[in-house]
Amino acid sequence: MPRPRRIRRAVSAVPLVGALLFSGLAGTTAQAASVSTWDKVAECESGGDWQIVSSGAPTYYGGLQFSKSTWDAFGGRQYAAYAHQATKMQQILIAEKVLAVQGQGAWPHCGPAAGLGADHTDPYPAPAPSDSGDFHHAVRAVAGHWTSFAPLDGYQGAARFAGSRQAITATPDGSLQVAGVGTDGNLYHNARFTSGSWAGWAPVDGYDGAARFAASQVTIAGMPNGDAQLVAVGSDGKLYHTARFAGGSWQGWSPVTDWGARKVAAAGLPNGDLQLAIVGNDGKLYHNIRYANGSWQGWRGVAGFGGAADFTASSVAVAGMPDGATQMIAVGNDGGLYHTTRQAGGSWQEWGRVSGISSPSDIALAGMPNGDAQLLAVANDTSVYHNARFAGGSWQGWNSVGVHARKVGIAGLGSGDAHVLTTAG
Repeated sequence: MPRPRRIRRAVSAVPLVGALLFSGLAGTTAQAASVSTWDKVAECESGGDWQIVSSGAPTYYGGLQFSKSTWDAFGGRQYAAYAHQATKMQQILIAEKVLAVQGQGAWPHCGPAAGLGADHTDPYPAPAPSDSGDFHHAVRAVAGHWTSFAPLDGYQGAARFAGSRQAITATPDGSLQVAGVGTDGNLYHNARFTSGSWAGWAPVDGYDGAARFAASQVTIAGMPNGDAQLVAVGSDGKLYHTARFAGGSWQGWSPVTDWGARKVAAAGLPNGDLQLAIVGNDGKLYHNIRYANGSWQGWRGVAGFGGAADFTASSVAVAGMPDGATQMIAVGNDGGLYHTTRQAGGSWQEWGRVSGISSPSDIALAGMPNGDAQLLAVANDTSVYHNARFAGGSWQGWNSVGVHARKVGIAGLGSGDAHVLTTAG
């Protein structure tokens, strides 16, 4: 095999990459190429070996022979520290970003030889919207790379589990607790053990002796004692609470006053409190606490952005943090995405705008053991994007996850890995 040619360092990438990642979320790249054309580039650059590391200095990585600086500048670290550690699809997705900025000249010999500049085909086009609602699971490892999204097995031997809403949380033993509203409108529960195997779906008993719990919204929160607490909007439009104890038994449903909600989100805190946020039926944002002793704080309106008395929202997500704080994100009535923090002592930080994406149709937030918070958002073309708010308060910036979905959920494990659940369609 001839010595691999090398991708030229994207010297213009560092100042341009921020604008590319933020302004391009709802649009398409200026250039694109089909997978078959990228295969030709890789064959020329590396003999088609997507896991190769070149010899000599400087060193180049992967099928398209990225330099380390180019891989980092164009967001490759969302997948892996080095290009050769990422999948072929992930390498192509980063190469598409390089192509959009530099054109085929980034591969001065192999790009033109493969016809890279003449091919404008999206290598991974968005699937047509569907109502299938299949649930898919993936892991974002602590190092930053992603596993492939895999569908979850269905209920009672079905090939897939499809539904309208999913929720995911982690518990201290490293397992995952999952709740989902199936296509029949009823609530189901599943668990992923530390071994990676799944318990399988089981229907959740209904309220006051009913065989099933029909729900339109659900959230689930892992607690420090190993329990998982659920809050759901029932078929009557009102909020209900239950807990799945660490041993596997259930507490049973209880009404959360007589309130209803359009959206609901919850997170557990280290002291055993449950933080609950809803978008009420009036479209306003409200906050409540279920204390560790089982009593409730009661509903309180959340002040709006810029000193407004209320926050009118279309969606909300919350995350419990190791220091006892609660982070919250919400989509305002202007389509903007906003972030705030409720400190452990009960005071609230002012809302701040999270730039780079507007009018997301769904959002999810997870607290991580190092104090970071990881964020998912579904853009208006159903593309899923990932961001992180570091413990110091700065933001990582948006990166495409490479999948399309209607709904998203994310949970952080003690290992630093984040587990993601999506609802397709």
